[in-house]
Amino acid sequence: MHNEYDNEHFFQEYAKMPRSSNGLSAAGEWHQLKPLFPSLFGKKVLDLGCGYGWHCKFAAGQGAVQVLGLDLSKKMIEAAKKQNADTAITYRICGIEEYEYPQATWDCVVSNLALHYVEDLAGIF
Repeated sequence: MHNEYDNEHFFQEYAKMPRSSNGLSAAGEWHQLKPLFPSLFGKKVLDLGCGYGWHCKFAAGQGAVQVLGLDLSKKMIEAAKKQNADTAITYRICGIEEYEYPQATWDCVVSNLALHYVEDLAGIF
């Protein structure tokens, strides 16, 4: 899979976007997405295409006991570890299509602005 997020110029330009530097409150869709989340207290959360880790940090802040953020981009994972670290969060460089999806592990799976990169969504679902 082509990964433009590890291209230095693209990454630097993407970092200038308000959603990149200011998090979920600067994401236009957040006011509609946030109410859709169930209670995450005591839950295990998987974030596919986690980017900077804003949803991971949100989940941890809501009391999730385990959060895994996956992203294909090494640069995004490095930024997430710096900007949105938490003891409940693990970040891993991994494509959505390469993750093995263990059965009965995750209580909540979130993916925002990433699934459109996946060619075979049925395989992911």
